[in-house]
Amino acid sequence: MLVRIFVALCLLVGLTTVPCGAEASPTDPAPPSAEAAAASDAPPAVLGLPNERNPLRGVVSGGQPTEAMLARAASLGFRTVINLRTPPEADRVPFDEPAAVEALGMTYIALPIAGADDLHLDSVNALTQLLDDPARHPILLHCGSGNRIGALLALKAYHLDGAAVDEAMAIGEAGGLTRLAPVVDALLTQAADAAETP
Repeated sequence: MLVRIFVALCLLVGLTTVPCGAEASPTDPAPPSAEAAAASDAPPAVLGLPNERNPLRGVVSGGQPTEAMLARAASLGFRTVINLRTPPEADRVPFDEPAAVEALGMTYIALPIAGADDLHLDSVNALTQLLDDPARHPILLHCGSGNRIGALLALKAYHLDGAAVDEAMAIGEAGGLTRLAPVVDALLTQAADAAETP
């Protein structure tokens, strides 16, 4: 049990300055307990998601998790799983994700984003409302690959956080934006042009 706690603590990002396996000196602060780490708003532990990212504090994002990845998230204290995949996509997952998440004691939220047609301010606002609720953290946010997550984060950065188009695109790419990049760039450029028109 102590080994599992030690491994979990070693995987937590930014929670200790002592490298895993190194002995702490008597003057080093004690590492946080697993419970304290899970309850904190520090970047959550690595889950092994495809294209995994830490786009926001308290959020791990990426592609479709497996049942084992969901179990790992639950064991590390994740509270919420937000799925951006559509119902037809979810039907192709080889297990019942909502049931698995709920059985593990986490909250499951479906926010289907079909692709370019769903990249609008209503979607951005819906996701932002969920991400801004600290009671839901830590959050596992996923779609099929992370692409839609990055797209929404780029739109959020521009429309809600006041980022310039280039900065918003960089935030989106850091969040997993790939194939939807041309669409997002066009949407942001169009919005910026409209804002400059008297």
